[in-house]
Amino acid sequence: MKLNPISLSLLILLSACAVRGGPELDLGVVPDAPDGWAARPELTLAAGSDQAPQMISPDGWIKEFDDQTLEDAVREAFANNRNLQSVLAQLRAARAAMRISRAGLFPSVDFSVSGTDTENMSTVYDGELSASWEVDIWGRNLSLAQAGNAERRAAAADFAAARQALAAGVTQAWYDRSAAGISLELARSDLDRRKDTRRITDARFRAGLASRLDVRLSQVAVSNSEDRLEASIRAANNAARALEVLTGRYPAGQAVGAVDLIAPRALPSITTPVAVLTGRPDLIAAEARVDAAGLRATDARHAMLPQLNLNFTANATSGSFSDIFDPGTYIDAITGGLLQPLFRGGALLAEADRQGEQARSALFDYAQATLTAFQEVEDRLDAEATLERQVAATATAAEEARAAVTLTRSRYINGRSTIFDLINSQTTAIAAETRAIETRRARIENRINLHLALGNEPLRT
Repeated sequence: MKLNPISLSLLILLSACAVRGGPELDLGVVPDAPDGWAARPELTLAAGSDQAPQMISPDGWIKEFDDQTLEDAVREAFANNRNLQSVLAQLRAARAAMRISRAGLFPSVDFSVSGTDTENMSTVYDGELSASWEVDIWGRNLSLAQAGNAERRAAAADFAAARQALAAGVTQAWYDRSAAGISLELARSDLDRRKDTRRITDARFRAGLASRLDVRLSQVAVSNSEDRLEASIRAANNAARALEVLTGRYPAGQAVGAVDLIAPRALPSITTPVAVLTGRPDLIAAEARVDAAGLRATDARHAMLPQLNLNFTANATSGSFSDIFDPGTYIDAITGGLLQPLFRGGALLAEADRQGEQARSALFDYAQATLTAFQEVEDRLDAEATLERQVAATATAAEEARAAVTLTRSRYINGRSTIFDLINSQTTAIAAETRAIETRRARIENRINLHLALGNEPLRT
């Protein structure tokens, strides 16, 4: 059966009519940025990187801690952390994939040479130069190239996010090691107190002023304190190893961390919610993936439209191998072809539907990531105020508990308090002192996570 030009045109038109429109992405699912932060409405807002908030040093938020050794540790992690290097390799792979996606915009050219031995023992050489190019009528190849570029942007943002997370992780581990060291010294101090109580109890027992039960209870307290000390030693070593692994070192348990748990600076101003949307790397990556998914959905729809291919071939046959490289020996031809998909068992339409749904999925992922980002900032801002009050309260509790131990010890020596009173006061003291250390560590952790939630740059390179 032979199709005339009119029939062919109608066939192409009907096929084009079967192409559905692009995925209807409801951008309304992405929440709008509020005017300010609900948890701290009194804070001054700064627009973003061009107007850096006062809480952030121009050289990065790690400068806030005023610890050069910490900065060196973060830079060491940037250079040596294996996970970050893996993400960097993925970024380089995405850049290569982007270059691959652009290749469809250009012709492909091939050259081949072959030799054949004939029956008379002579050799015949064949050469072929061929080129082909799909004319991008509908912008399909351009969509693929743009999708590759969007995925490259997403990979770059992933690397920036991984770099920020690593800096936050190293800083957190730095102060975790400090907290573990302080807790270790507290455990040693508590053991000394318990041993002092046992010494006093033994002396009172020899003087007939204490019972054997008092002696046994004082020994139980010493044993419990020794157990706590061993657990503190293990925790300090584990914290040191965690810090070493983050910085790319062998986990020998020798890292020391910060000298003390500092009090973070006040928050005079902070980044605006809309600046978080435009500056947080994970949100930038999620938005780029929406773009890439939409472009791939466009490509899938265009696959149902006619494709125009231009081909060039040039052939030469000679008994001399050197003639194969002589352009004058070639006979060339140019052909053009129009390919119109007619029936693929519904595969093309199904692929268009699949890509469209993936684009919607990427949009919903981006919308959810936006909400989560706002929640993280609000949580951290809210915790800034509560943790400041907790630090003050636990510091007072620890100070009073230590004073109570001193008073109860004196009363026990004078026979006006029991061994139970002294042991309970010491137990209360170490609990209060431990809680004071924990709240100070938690306050630093919250400040680190606030910078991470805002997408603030840790260190300028």
